Amino acid sequence: MYLDRLEYKHDLLVSIDGRCRFLSAAFFIASVVYSTKTLTLSLVIVACLIVLSRGLRVTLLRLIPVNMMTAAVWIPVLFGFNAAGALLYTLRINAAALLYMCFIIPMNISALSSSMTKLYIPEKLVALFILTYRYIFLMYQGLSTALVSMRLRSVRNSTVYRWRSLAAVFATTLTGAVFRAGRVSRAMTARGFDGAFPVTAAFKWKLRDSVLLVLCVFTALCIGVLWNN
Repeated sequence: MYLDRLEYKHDLLVSIDGRCRFLSAAFFIASVVYSTKTLTLSLVIVACLIVLSRGLRVTLLRLIPVNMMTAAVWIPVLFGFNAAGALLYTLRINAAALLYMCFIIPMNISALSSSMTKLYIPEKLVALFILTYRYIFLMYQGLSTALVSMRLRSVRNSTVYRWRSLAAVFATTLTGAVFRAGRVSRAMTARGFDGAFPVTAAFKWKLRDSVLLVLCVFTALCIGVLWNN
């Protein structure tokens, strides 16, 4: 999840039931994670990029941290290790991330949490997801404000002073988040919160949801089983 410039503005699957999207994504991601064909994974990546073409810039920016994590896999290749394994791992990670961006990321927090509850995911786990989601955004906003304020008020340009100020800003943000979490927890308990949020979205499974789910399961089986033989 990202704010502002890295948020998807268009959702091609907006009319699809959230439960269908979750199940389809689960089958697809499981199939690409176990796929051993570089051609298959490459085709999946290209197909996802086509689906996300209206937000291609956002997609490419989102892939930067994904590939920064996979960069460590390529370090042994410099010393003569197998490059095919590193390539396969990189393609798997990118394909799984793009499938997640196609099916799950464009959904809002209400649809996400309600769909998770309807799929019988433990309610307390869903509540933890909602609160974590909210707190990440609060910390992001507080940190952004503090960094802008520090830059505007800074009169010393030494590297040591700058890093010391950054450490203080991050420490203050984390400490404030901890204290705020305690206050919010006590307030919610006092108001009768039992660890589960109610489902606020209306669900109605339609024919197009069934068709999409069947197509996704069939394609995932082809990727995971038939094309690996």
